[in-house]
Amino acid sequence: MESLAGVYDGPAQRDAPLADKNNFRLGGPADWLFTPESHEQLGPLLAWIHDRGLPLTVLGEGTNVLIRDGGVRGAVVRIGKAFAGLEWRGELALCGAGLASRSLSRRALEEGRGGFEWAAALPGNLGGALRMNAGCFGGEMADVFVSLCGWDREGRPLALDRDGIEFDYRRSSLPEGAIATEITLRLPPLDEDDRRASEERYRDILRRRADTQPAGRWTAGSTFKNPPGDHAGRLIESCGLKGQRVGGATVSKLHANFLVASGGDVTARDVETLIELIEREVARQAGVRLEREIRIYGES
Repeated sequence: MESLAGVYDGPAQRDAPLADKNNFRLGGPADWLFTPESHEQLGPLLAWIHDRGLPLTVLGEGTNVLIRDGGVRGAVVRIGKAFAGLEWRGELALCGAGLASRSLSRRALEEGRGGFEWAAALPGNLGGALRMNAGCFGGEMADVFVSLCGWDREGRPLALDRDGIEFDYRRSSLPEGAIATEITLRLPPLDEDDRRASEERYRDILRRRADTQPAGRWTAGSTFKNPPGDHAGRLIESCGLKGQRVGGATVSKLHANFLVASGGDVTARDVETLIELIEREVARQAGVRLEREIRIYGES
């Protein structure tokens, strides 16, 4: 079997800390952490990981994940700022998958382009947003997606257009383990009136985000998907769980669908236990099974 050095020359770490690479600031180390710096490095790396039979975890900015205290076995591939390019071509934006969603929202408006104002406060990068069909404030990735290129789980080139990928609420059919490196979105130029309206909507979203959601680190965004015809935050609050605490993990008093990790002794297990408690109570009191939006990786 070919050695790693023979196929990959990018950054690689053994027993790499992950707590500084997710918003909760929690979790144990990765057996392997790879941070490729180019599209070309990624394909051979994925083939090497697959050939060795290593479990694969793909990590972006770590905004919608919980890493368990025991860490992550196998290989973690992190798509970061090396994949944060942006190029405009007519109505299209050619975006690196590591580009932060909120950065694209701001830069699109600076270019006088519409279609992405809704992402003004969206955490994470475009690769993660695509995989989960992220959305908020009336928009979602499916509305603007045109195509992607990248690699599949085995390191083979992957290209999909709008007809080749299905979107649903907080879900896309991007194959598990596949990694997009470039994502093309349709963000058309705006006339002067529409541009002013889009800029106002952008500012309004930022104001609403500040007023209704906990800011900063130590939270991973929405914990649960909204059930059909309802809101997870409303259900959690109606069950008397706003402010509920397990160890150093708390249900936000500002928005009940956000969990906050605080205190020097907080653990990932505290957060996961709180998630499980919310699920049980909402099922018991409201008869609704909440579906997790947050992704949980690793071993306890």
